[in-house]
Amino acid sequence: MKFNSTTPKKDFLLGVVFFGSVATLLYATVVLTGFSLDSRPVLEVRFADAAGLREGDSVLVSGRQAGSVLAVRWLPDEMPDRRIGVDLEMESSITFYQNYNIRISEFTLLGGRVVEIDPGIPPSPTIPPGTILSGRLGISTLAALGELVAENREAVDEIVENIRAASRGLARGDGLLGSLLHDPAMLQDVESILNSVRAIGEDIQAGKGALGLLASDEKIRKQLTTLLSDGAAAMTDLALIADDLNEGRGALGAFLTDPNLRENSLILIDNFSRASGHLQQMLLDARSGKGLLGMVATDEKLATDARAFLADLRALTSKVRAGEGSLGKFVNEEAPYKEFLAALNALNRQLEDAREAQPVSSFAAMLFGSQF
Repeated sequence: MKFNSTTPKKDFLLGVVFFGSVATLLYATVVLTGFSLDSRPVLEVRFADAAGLREGDSVLVSGRQAGSVLAVRWLPDEMPDRRIGVDLEMESSITFYQNYNIRISEFTLLGGRVVEIDPGIPPSPTIPPGTILSGRLGISTLAALGELVAENREAVDEIVENIRAASRGLARGDGLLGSLLHDPAMLQDVESILNSVRAIGEDIQAGKGALGLLASDEKIRKQLTTLLSDGAAAMTDLALIADDLNEGRGALGAFLTDPNLRENSLILIDNFSRASGHLQQMLLDARSGKGLLGMVATDEKLATDARAFLADLRALTSKVRAGEGSLGKFVNEEAPYKEFLAALNALNRQLEDAREAQPVSSFAAMLFGSQF
């Protein structure tokens, strides 16, 4: 039998692999298990129940991994709420305040426990280091669910019974779902409805009908959008008009809110109504030959005289406007008008003088007994 000879190079490579493996194991031991040669602070906490907590379980401080459970001890001589002593090995020292909170909680729904620590907030007084702390049990999801079911047992039983009755009804073919499961004709009707809906969807996709045009024609969509926008704007304007009317702005708003204006408007409408009634009566009288208008309308000779008078009046006014005759010259020329004003002023002065001289004449008549 022949053995392979060793060389210094092979021995060196073998040593490197060996010591590298040892170094990797040491690193895994230190990093993954938290091994340290330095002493770590230990917290002593009392619980009423361990709730399945074991050595090596994690310790979380404000949700961060900060240590592990070092020991779980049974203390029969302690009070019932402090019979479980748990030693927690922490990575660093923690300052606790009076409002701290320590509890054992579920790590996952499948199992496992974790110790959660809330050190408290600074305004509260601090707790001296080395003090034995108190903890409590957190809410278990499964336990809470069990308590909920136990407290609402009747409701849960009713729900289960309703589900059982519904399933029996489906099995018998009761109701719409039961009919769909057992009645072929109804199932065919539902399939027909679905086919119709599918056909409508295909028509819309193909651009058929109003919805199809809206879906396929961008111009029509824009027109519809514009129409809706105009409708919204019109509704906004109507709302503004309603607000103006409510506030009494504008003529119609004042009419609706001002009692005096509304009363005057009613009086005006009543006057118009009365005037129309009188006018209607006048027309009736005229038809029956009453009054001047009726005489003109029924008496041919009087109507002829009225037409002749109106013709003469029109001829006279035409001559006046043309400046013919004394009246025409007076109206259209400035000189006769000024002479007329001068004559009026002279007459006015004579009347004033006569009025002022009247007391003197009366006094002389009293003295001499005769007209003066």
